[in-house]
Amino acid sequence: MKRAWILLAVVVAACGSEANDSSELAGRKAECRRLEEHLFQVSPQSQLTGLSASDQHKRLDQLMAGVPVEDIAQCAAADPVVVACMQKAADVAAVRACIPAIKG
Repeated sequence: MKRAWILLAVVVAACGSEANDSSELAGRKAECRRLEEHLFQVSPQSQLTGLSASDQHKRLDQLMAGVPVEDIAQCAAADPVVVACMQKAADVAAVRACIPAIKG
């Protein structure tokens, strides 16, 4: 899972204010917010198991509130194929499989 966060943290250049985002970039950022929520949902570290639907929603809101805006911006600049793969992943192992090997 750390590699997923590193990918999101490493991939982007600076971004401007969301108010000035193009509609394409705003759409990518919305997709990345959904991805962040999905990553929390599939991660056992999020501690959602055993919670009622209402409590899961509250926990996700808390977790999402802690996601830095820079992570969303970095995700928005990431390879859309990787983001789409992660969004479809059913578990942490599948998320990891989406991350391309670092070349170097």
